[in-house]
Amino acid sequence: MKRIIVICCCFLTTALSFAQQGGNNGQGRRHEFSPELYRQNMEAFVTREAQLTPDEAQRLFPILHEMLGQQRRNNEAQREAMRSCGENATESDYEKAVKRVLELDVENKRLEQDYYKKFHSVISWKKIHAVRFALWRFQMEALKHFTPHGDKNGPRNQQNPWHRRNSRPGNKSNP
Repeated sequence: MKRIIVICCCFLTTALSFAQQGGNNGQGRRHEFSPELYRQNMEAFVTREAQLTPDEAQRLFPILHEMLGQQRRNNEAQREAMRSCGENATESDYEKAVKRVLELDVENKRLEQDYYKKFHSVISWKKIHAVRFALWRFQMEALKHFTPHGDKNGPRNQQNPWHRRNSRPGNKSNP
């Protein structure tokens, strides 16, 4: 009888320790998103995949980040428009929200057209195509890293380059 109780206690302790690590990477450390690391990894990936020279990369990325910043602001405005319709929203409110979202979609595409012309002042159309493809691939890879449970082989954020260790006081696992 004592053995059964001891076994149950061991099982419960193990189960509770795994449950507490739910948001962690399995090593007892939480990770949080780092925009700086994301940006650095994106630049390195695009430079490598599009075969940009250091000079091309140095001139391209400020323009690219300017475009992405404007698109990010438009995307936030889209989210605000979608959230503007609450429980008491009328059909007219929904129409306005949807129209605003569509306007911002068109604005994002106009921005891309304008900025791709600016990109061409720095790199060739062939490399612009390669940059666009590399950005798409990078985003797909980044999405895989941010899935809550990873793929069928388990969580991916154990080696996630876009996360940094949480620097909470008393966390002795941080270097």
